Amino acid sequence: MKPNIRIVPSAILLASTITAACAPSDAGESVTTDAETPAPGRLVIIGGALDAENAAVYEAVLEARDGDGPVCVIPTAGGDPVGSMETMVGRIEGYAGQGTALGIPISTDTPELVYDSATAAQITACSGFYFTGGSQSRIVQVFLPQGEETPAYEALWDRWQSGAVLAGSSAGAAMMSQVMISGGNPAETVMHGLAEGEDDEGMTITGGMGFFTASILDQHFLARGRIGRSLVAALAIDSLGVSLGIDENTAMVVEGDSALVIGESGVVVVDARGAERQSRIRGTGIRVTLAGAGDVVELGTFGVRRDESKDPVPVADGPAPEVEDPLARWAFLRVLHGLASTPATHATFSAGGVELTIAEGEGFGAWMHAADGGVEGAPRGFSAGTFLVDLTESDMQAPAG
Repeated sequence: MKPNIRIVPSAILLASTITAACAPSDAGESVTTDAETPAPGRLVIIGGALDAENAAVYEAVLEARDGDGPVCVIPTAGGDPVGSMETMVGRIEGYAGQGTALGIPISTDTPELVYDSATAAQITACSGFYFTGGSQSRIVQVFLPQGEETPAYEALWDRWQSGAVLAGSSAGAAMMSQVMISGGNPAETVMHGLAEGEDDEGMTITGGMGFFTASILDQHFLARGRIGRSLVAALAIDSLGVSLGIDENTAMVVEGDSALVIGESGVVVVDARGAERQSRIRGTGIRVTLAGAGDVVELGTFGVRRDESKDPVPVADGPAPEVEDPLARWAFLRVLHGLASTPATHATFSAGGVELTIAEGEGFGAWMHAADGGVEGAPRGFSAGTFLVDLTESDMQAPAG
């Protein structure tokens, strides 16, 4: 049963639609048992900037194919849809052989294809799907114009429900969630919260494609300093209360209620369900955990099950590395690594009337596969948590410059 998806402005969505959006549109119909219904296909949700040599991620897609059809590459999000489609078809065929991938050129230039019965038949014959990056709003606008399901969307949904793997990178990841981040600068989001409209300051939230309903998703997460977006989203959308941020060249492989982290970096779990809220976008005690490669995020509880092959991160004497702006590129990762690898237990940042405090929580620990080889100087397979994060108003003035 497909979810009831509506594309609405942030303020309206917060006020009235999220709870309804998470319910099936066919709620009044009889429901078959699990034994009678095949499990949906695997989701491979990739945080963007996927390297052609990241075999673990490509193999996670290819090993979950259902049937003998090709993996169909859909470039709807892209500014150069044909180019991005051809690139990804070539990459997949490089791993699986010629003829194992097929491009379906649905884009904002060819929106009529989503109503074409031949396109729906093509989708039905696919063993899996890969959505390329760009703008997630383009995907939703083409497949679900004004929130209305198209034949192509219905075919895609049905094929995934019957077992086909569904993968997407960057915008192709963001579009998967039921409630979708469609844009917003992290610093402006921390300052202003959710935008009323696309031209307002802050973060814009709309309906997504509805394949992943457990939480909101964000991508390019550590690389682009997007922790501010997830903190605000988890606080503001209290019917969800959780945001998952997937970093670049990294994927979250979802099957049932578990999500395995694979690739170069990690997934940040932001859980505001138990936070003390001061306002819609301010609160204390937000639980934040970094799940590294090999770890599993349990989607029922959002706890992280650590890869038991990891070793503890050693703690060295000396201060944590200085970070001026925790919302800058890679800065949040540096803060987490600094707290995990030095005696420091908390860090506080103030700017523009907002204060961000990150502290080690009870039972805090940090683990790694190896001291070298991780992104931005962090250990390979770096995992850490739980941190307690406060996002509050501050009387301090923003630093000059």
